[in-house]
Amino acid sequence: MDEAEYIALKAKFLKAFAGVPNPLRGEIVVVLSGESYNWSAANAEILNDTPIAKEIINQLKNMGVI
Repeated sequence: MDEAEYIALKAKFLKAFAGVPNPLRGEIVVVLSGESYNWSAANAEILNDTPIAKEIINQLKNMGVI
């Protein structure tokens, strides 16, 4: 995934995250290498552009969430 695609998918994620009700933000949305990420944790990783953020974005894209 190139940088432009990552930025576009990040924007899609942020829009989707904004629509997730607060009570559901604790629900697991993705599991990578045995580590689970809920909506809030995924959001924190993506907002901070951590190394795992691209993996989370890619998995969410593959799942059709974004």
